[in-house]
Amino acid sequence: MGRTVPTFRNIIESFGWEWNDFKRALRSIDREAFEELMNHARRHAVAGSNMSNPNPFEPVVMSILVEHEKTLRKLREHVEGKHT
Repeated sequence: MGRTVPTFRNIIESFGWEWNDFKRALRSIDREAFEELMNHARRHAVAGSNMSNPNPFEPVVMSILVEHEKTLRKLREHVEGKHT
């Protein structure tokens, strides 16, 4: 019988477990930030599952970067709106 291929969502969750010791060593405010980063990756699980990348860490990081870019754009719009 063939092996079951884990979903990208499962891969993201396994990252959370693999990084658990790191997360526990963080201050509480940093643990919250870490969890939010994982949430960014979860929000883009469908896009990550469309990649045939042998290294799933790359789409996880790209998902986080996409969310950060969206936040930066909102902040820029807010700042520029106050200065015009």
